[in-house]
Amino acid sequence: MARKRVLITGAAGFIGSYIRQNYGDRYIMRLADITEIENPDGHEVIKADIADLDQMQRACAGMDTVVHLAADRSPAADFYETLLSLNIIGTYNVFQAAKDQGCERVVFASSINAMLAYPPDLSVTWDMPVNPPNVYGVTKCFGEALGQCFAHDGLSSIAIRIGGIKREGEPARNQGDMGQGWISQRDLAQLIGCCIDVEGVDFAIVHGQSRHETPRLDISHTCEILGYEPQDGTI
Repeated sequence: MARKRVLITGAAGFIGSYIRQNYGDRYIMRLADITEIENPDGHEVIKADIADLDQMQRACAGMDTVVHLAADRSPAADFYETLLSLNIIGTYNVFQAAKDQGCERVVFASSINAMLAYPPDLSVTWDMPVNPPNVYGVTKCFGEALGQCFAHDGLSSIAIRIGGIKREGEPARNQGDMGQGWISQRDLAQLIGCCIDVEGVDFAIVHGQSRHETPRLDISHTCEILGYEPQDGTI
C-alpha cells in the first residue's frame, strides 16, 4: 500500500515535531510553517502562511491528508491581533485549499476549550452543545463547524478536541480548569495517526485526552470509531 502524503501546518511547533518523530517513516510528509523548521529529518519543507489562500493552495497540492495544527493556541489571545487572521481566516483557507486541491481529509486541531465552560465534575460527550469559556474556544467551534460544512462537499474532516498536553517527563497532575483533561504526547501522536488512517469517516469530532478516572472529556466515542487505545492517564 502506498504511503499517504500528509501536509502538516504549524509543523515547527512541538506537536508537529512530535508527529514527524513518530511517523516519519509511515507517511510522506510536507512540513509547512511561517517560521523556520528545525531538524526536518529529510522531509519536504515549505514556508507558508495559512492566512494566504494562494500559499495554502500550493501547500495542499498533491497531498492526501492535511493535519491542521497552525493557530494561536492561547486562550487569552486577542481576536483582532491573531485569532481572526490565524484561527478564522487561516482555518478557512486550509479547508478551502484542501478541497480545491483534491485532498481526502483534514484533521483539525480543535481544543478542549470548545467545551471547557461545562462544570468540572461533568464528563463531556462529543455530541453535547459547544460551551466555550473564551473567544479562542469560539474559534475552535468555528473550525469544527467548518469541517462539517466541507464534509457535505466530499472533504472528510475529523476534529480533535485536544486537552492540556503533558509533555514527556512532566508529572501527571490536574491542569487547572482542565482537571483530568490532559493527554500525553504519545497518546496524542497515536490519536492523530488514527485520524489519518481511519476509513469510512466523513465527519467526526473526537476527544483528545488520555484515560482518566474522572475525565473532563468522555473518550468512549473516540475509542469506538478510531480504535484509539490511550497508554497513559490516571487509571
